[in-house]
This record gives sequence, C-alpha cells and structure tokens, in this order.
Amino acid sequence: MLNLDQIEFWAKTTEDKGPGIGVFHHALNVGHVAHFIASHRPSFLADFKLNRQVAAIMAALHDIGKISQGFQCKCPAWLERNGLTQISTAQGWQNLEKDHSKVSQFTVQNLLFETGIKRKSAIYWAVSVGAHHGRLHRPTDRGLQATAGMSNDNNASTDAEWEKKRRQVAHQLIEALGELPDTEIGPDSPHLWWLAGLISVADWIGSDETNFPPEADQNFSPAESRERARKAVERIGFARPTTKAGFSFDQLFCFPPNDLQSKALEAITEPGVYVIEAPMGMGKTEAALACAYRLLTEGKANGIYFALPTQATSNRIHLRVNEFIGVICQKNPTTRLIHANSWLMDGVNQPEPSATASGKPTEDARAARDWFASAKRAILAPFGVGTVDQALLSVVAAKHFFVRRFGLAGKVVILDEIHSYDFYTGTLIRVLCKTLEDLGCTVILLSATLTPERRAALLDGSESSEEATAYPLISGRQSGGAFIKPRPVEPPKDSSVHIDFMESKDARRAVWDKASQGACVLWICDTVASAQMIYAEFEILAQQDADAPALGLLHSRFPHFRREELEEYWMDALGKDGEAKGLRPSGCILVSTQVVEQSVDLDADLLVTELAPTDMLLQRIGRLWRHPRGPRPTERPECWILREAKPLAELRVLGKKEIRKTFGAKAWVYSPYVLLRSLEEWSSPSRSIIRIPMDIRALLKATYVERENEPEGWQAWKEEIQGDEFAKKQVAQMAANIWNPMLDDQEGVQTRVSEVKTFLLILAVSLQGQQLTLLNGEVANLADDIFRLDTARALHRNLVKVPKSAFTVFLREEATRRYVKGEQAIAWVQPNGTIKIRGLKEDISLYWHIDRGVEIRRGKEGKIDHESCD
Repeated sequence: MLNLDQIEFWAKTTEDKGPGIGVFHHALNVGHVAHFIASHRPSFLADFKLNRQVAAIMAALHDIGKISQGFQCKCPAWLERNGLTQISTAQGWQNLEKDHSKVSQFTVQNLLFETGIKRKSAIYWAVSVGAHHGRLHRPTDRGLQATAGMSNDNNASTDAEWEKKRRQVAHQLIEALGELPDTEIGPDSPHLWWLAGLISVADWIGSDETNFPPEADQNFSPAESRERARKAVERIGFARPTTKAGFSFDQLFCFPPNDLQSKALEAITEPGVYVIEAPMGMGKTEAALACAYRLLTEGKANGIYFALPTQATSNRIHLRVNEFIGVICQKNPTTRLIHANSWLMDGVNQPEPSATASGKPTEDARAARDWFASAKRAILAPFGVGTVDQALLSVVAAKHFFVRRFGLAGKVVILDEIHSYDFYTGTLIRVLCKTLEDLGCTVILLSATLTPERRAALLDGSESSEEATAYPLISGRQSGGAFIKPRPVEPPKDSSVHIDFMESKDARRAVWDKASQGACVLWICDTVASAQMIYAEFEILAQQDADAPALGLLHSRFPHFRREELEEYWMDALGKDGEAKGLRPSGCILVSTQVVEQSVDLDADLLVTELAPTDMLLQRIGRLWRHPRGPRPTERPECWILREAKPLAELRVLGKKEIRKTFGAKAWVYSPYVLLRSLEEWSSPSRSIIRIPMDIRALLKATYVERENEPEGWQAWKEEIQGDEFAKKQVAQMAANIWNPMLDDQEGVQTRVSEVKTFLLILAVSLQGQQLTLLNGEVANLADDIFRLDTARALHRNLVKVPKSAFTVFLREEATRRYVKGEQAIAWVQPNGTIKIRGLKEDISLYWHIDRGVEIRRGKEGKIDHESCD
C-alpha cells in the first residue's frame, strides 16, 4: 500500500523538468504574500469582515489539489524518484482529474463543511480558491461534486488516502497561517471576488522565481518565507500611496477653480456614483482629479483609475494625470502610471513564473506574465490610465475578471466621455457602476453630451427637480442610495459657431486656400478609407504647390510605432502650448478619423467634418477655437459639414435600402436613423449658427426625442435601432453573467459589439532562420518556446488591424501565437509598399505607405476601397 506520509509532493518543476519546490512550501510562500497584500487594505478587511489570516490561509490552499494522482503524474522524474512509475500506470493516474484547481476547491469546501459554517457559504468560499486559474468551477447546491481522481468506485479507497493527505497538509498550513473563514457569503458578495483576485495575484507573485526559486532545496523557513514575501509585495507596489495633504486647487493645477470645479469639490465628498456634465474644454478632468485627491488624502480612496473610450485618448490623458500624480505623491508612485499601450514602450518589473510540468510555463504562469508585463497592470497599480474596456472586463465572463475587481476596489474610477457607448457597452457600464460601488469605489462619470435619460439610467434614477435639467450640471448619489442635491453650474460665455454644408470637392479647394493663408484645419472623417482618400487628394495638390501647407493623417490603420509618432507630433503641434513651443504650423491640414473627436486637446482654426450623430458633431466642434489665441487666420469659428449624396428632401422619400446606400460606409459606423435625425436638425436654417454651450441640450433633445408619423424609410430604421438596442441590452446582461464559460480577457471581445470583424497583420520585411525583421527595423526572435518580452513588444509595435471582409482564408501563424492573441498572420511588406499575404480576395490588394498607413485597394486600378466598412 502506498504510504503518502513519506512522499514530498511537488508544486513546481525545475529547469531540467525535475520536481521542484513542494506543495506545502509553495503554499506557505503564497499565503505570506497574500497576508502582506491584505495588510495594505485594512479598510476592505474591516468592511468585508475579513482579516489577514483568512486571506493568507485561503490563498495558501489554492494549490492543495496538487496533492492528487492526476497532477503528480505530470512529472515523470517525480514518479521515477519515488518508485511510482508502474503504480501510476497500473492505476491509470493519467486518466484522473488533472485540473488541480478543481481538487483544491473540492477539498476546501469539505474542510469548511466541517467547521459548521453554512453549507452555501462554504461552497462559495471554496469557489474563490478554485478560481485561481481565471475560470470558475460552478458548484451545485451540494457543492463541487467529486470527479475522476477525487472519488469514484474504482479508486475510492486510494483517493480517500490522497484526500486525507490533502487535509493533513491543509491543517499544517492553518496552524502556520491562520483559521478558515467563518462569515456568511454568497455568489453576489463583493468580498468573494475581491478575495479570489487577491488569491490569484498572490499566487503569481509567490511563483516568481526571482523571489521564490523553484528548486526543491529552496524550502525556506516560515520566517524567511515571510520576509521574502514582504519584500516582493513592497517591490511590486501594493502599498497604499502616500499623498501630500493640504494642497488647494490652485496649487494642484496652477490656476484657480472655475464654478464647475468648485461645485464638484462641494458635491463629491464620499464614495458613490457621480456625473459631471459640462461642455468641452471646461475642465471636467481637473474637477474629477481634484475630487480624487481629496478622497485620497482623507483615506476614502486608495488609488485612481482613469478610463477612456480608446487607447489613443488614453495616451494624452496619461501625460496630464502623470503630472498630477507627481504633484500629489510624497515620492514617486510605487508603481508606474500606465496607459493602454505603455508596455510596448517601457520596461516593467516582469516576474519570471516558474513552470509546473514539462519545464513549460503553465496557464497561470502565462497569466502572471501577461498581467505584470501588459496594460492590465494599470488595474493593479495604485494609479492607472487606460481604456474603459479594462474596467468593463471586471463585470463580464472573462478570465480573471475578479483580478480586475481586486485591482479597482476602493479607487476613484473616472469614466470619461461616457456618452460615446452603444446600448451594449452602456448596459455593461451600468453594471460596472454598481459593482464598483459595492467595492467601495467612487465613480465619477464625465460627459459633455449626455442626455438626461442616459444620466438617470447610470444613476438608477435621479432627482426630478428643475435643477436637474440645467446644463452644466453635477449630480449623483452617495453609496447607500441617497441622491445629492443637483448642482447647476455657471456656464462659460457662449461661443458662436457658424455651420455650413458644403460639397466635398468645394470644401477641399476652400480648405487648401485657408491652410495656404495660415489656418490650421482639422478634417474629420467617419472611416479610415474616407480619411485616406481625402488625404491622397491633398497630396496631389501639394505636389503642384511649392508652398504647400503641412499635411497630416491620423487613423487606426497605422501600426503602433507609426501611429505613436504621428499622434505625438500632431497633438503637440495643435495642442494648447503648440504656439509657445514653436510647433504650431503656419497653415496645415490634419485629416483624421474619430480618434481626435474627444478627450484630446487639439485646437483648430477651421473644422470640416463628415455627417455624424449630433453628440459626435458637438464633440468634434469641441476641437474648434478651443483656446484663446492672438489674431487667428480665420475670422470666426466655422464648421463645414460635408453634404451627402442626396438632399434631405429626397432622403425623406427613400426606402430603407436606398437610405443605407446613400450614406455609404458611415451607415455601418453609425445608425442611419440617428444620421437622418442629426442631418435634419443640423441642416435647419435655425442652426446656421449654434451657441456653445447654450444649444447643447436643445440639439441633443431635438435629435433624440421620440416622435410619430415619420417617413416610411426612417420608421424602418427606427424600428431596427429599437430592436438592436433591446438585443444589445439582452446580450450585455448575458455577458455580465460571470458563471458563463470564461472567455479570454481580450480588450473589446466582450466589452464592445462591432459590426466589423478584424484580422491582425504583423508587418514584416524578411525572415532569416527564426529572426523576423519587422517593418520598423526591429528584429523578433521566434526561436523557441521561451516567452521574450522584447519580442512581444516588437511584434505589437508592428501590428495593424484590417477588416476580415478583405480575406477569404485566415492563416494563423504558429510562431507568433504565444505573443499575439486572436486571428493573425505575418504580412510581408515589399520595397514598393505592396503587402503580400495569402488569403486576400481576388479584387483586393493591400499597400503600405509611411504617411497613409495600410490601404485596402480594390480592382485592377488599385483604388482605395471607399466602401470598406471600417
């Protein structure tokens, strides 16, 4: 009979694939890490009726299931060393449960059953332990049931011995670290998922070879394990940031507060959910940061996460927030402020996770590396800037959703441009607000163009007083449900913007003349293809003009390295201080897609835009005459909206299909019904001049108000959008069911609904052996199974998304799969700019140009595909 008491059970393998550190000592390391992380969150421990000892023991028990036949047989060297090779084969260990997290959950729930805690509480406490690989093992009312390798008819006696050994080791850990929990818990308890996140993070840190070597002879004493854990947690930066108290608003930002900022500080004094509505450029960002500072200094928050709609907008806000953090912190923040793409540019403290079988990093090891070496680390850091998607992944059925909840708990979470999301993402944002509120967060929602109906939905109701209809406005409710008194804000002086509709050809000629006379013109398109075509037309004019104004193009179909260069240049040149820095051109034309319409500080003398929904047009106008300047080369703020192929009168009598055809590719970007209503409102003679901010509420109301007796084609699109909104809401609610099968935590996969599916291209020029030379000259080493952070960065800097509609076949590159998630392939850029890749449709070709990005061309003539739905 097998004597389990004489065997050391391995938890990690060494570089030579031998058995390494044992289960008990690895568990001890992880438990101590959890203890020190929890020590930095005393308010959560109090609110959740937890203590450091419970956090430590639950984290330590995460790998107790590795004491099982199905797991231990994964290391042949361990079997041979213990004379178990024949026994394991004879008893079919390789066919028993291999997922040790399930075995851990099974054992922990049984340990808890014996403590006398209510059965359901025991079941869900055990779920937090079994989830440490990112996926939930859903229990029944009886708990997680035994599976092969835990208990069955053929192996009942042997498994009972293994379960007895697991419990023996568990009690040794309890004696060393603390007692099991005794408080009640349910599937919706916020502290359940906070603890699950803590356990995963503690496991990742406790598996870091730089702190805890995997070799079997590195069985540290409890005291040494504890000290190593303390240093590891301190170095990674889980300590609560120390801020300087007593700063006034003037000292924080070097200018006095306006009425909006003063009233925000009066209103936002406790955790809760708040909305700041104000026109573009009125200082909503500073208002939110000032409130966050006070909450930090008063001990009512432990960090900040600033979330924006896109990665491009987060790049610019990152600079502003980083400067702010430098002012308020006693010393440099313990972890860097990170925006969505920072891992591509900067070094990070990257753990080296130890392997657990066959010498290869396992799923949890890869997850650890991915989190600590990517944008996701912004969630764990005290201060982070990134996309809203990173926060939304905490409320959908995505792997490690609970790690994000752990990272966001107790922070001030600022969600900018909250109006810009559809019903799917908007539904998830409502769930996010409630989830964050339960985690002790302060949620501050910022918008210039939010409708009262959307605001009420976000706040789960709102005050119905006359004050609540004012604009600008601060409203919200504190945790517990009490609404604050809405605070109307004194608006800035109205700015009159002259609106005109023009043909695209006429606008191009007029823009060229304006730019040649010194004007900085911003031309915003609704699709990448449209922006590339307009830019190409200006290039032709530039070739004929020796004194041509500067030209620029911004869109999402540049690889990261080039997009970063272009964005940095144009955001500085047309930014607030561009003139003072000598960067603002004397005449230029910047053509762009929606990447510049919100949350970026661009100041144009003239705006040209394609038709878009009213709220987006207002956002685009926010880039016009944004800052006071000396004499401008244009007499007044003007916005030229490009005419559609057919006039409004004709659009009133067209059928549904004809309306979509008239709008072209933009009908795939925006709802045709909203475009029709927006066109109707903006082309009204009464709108030849609009006043900002006075007309913002009226324009939004007129565009979105419900009405009857609309043209038949319009009504058809209205019914479709209503059905689409209902469907998106239903799908979002399903996505927010965390008990659904876990999907990869990829940004945008579950947090957005896109009609346009994309395919990833890695732009490269040559391959010699396993050395891939990329478009920007970097070389990616694809030689072996070792994960190389430099290679990952290089590949992602040369990555670009293109519509899947351009392809008939999708090839997956095996050599780059470990670095690039999703459907992707290497695309070979030729010296003449042609991109060679298999699987393209017959009439489609791809072309690379340094200033235009990746172009999708159609037909023998190779014209830019204007109908591309991107």
